Amino acid sequence: MRSQLLVAGAFAVVLGVLFYVLELPIVYLWSFPLIIGGGLMVLFSPFLKESEGPLTPPEGYRFCVFCSTLVALGAERCGHCGGRQPPHQA
Repeated sequence: MRSQLLVAGAFAVVLGVLFYVLELPIVYLWSFPLIIGGGLMVLFSPFLKESEGPLTPPEGYRFCVFCSTLVALGAERCGHCGGRQPPHQA
């Protein structure tokens, strides 16, 4: 179950109902899409599996601290963004 999706869907439904009750011209148009979309999020959240967790880089590589692309352990700069990498600590 995706608990974040359940909470976000419930929040969207409550916000949509609030917009509907306030009847302000601009936000009134957003009330029904928020209610329907939030309801769908709440409805489908129990059927989606939770993510597996953080990714680990392959052996001999690490993720760039700026753009998250793979960088060799001995490299001083990222080949993609040019960001200076901190020294590798074994």
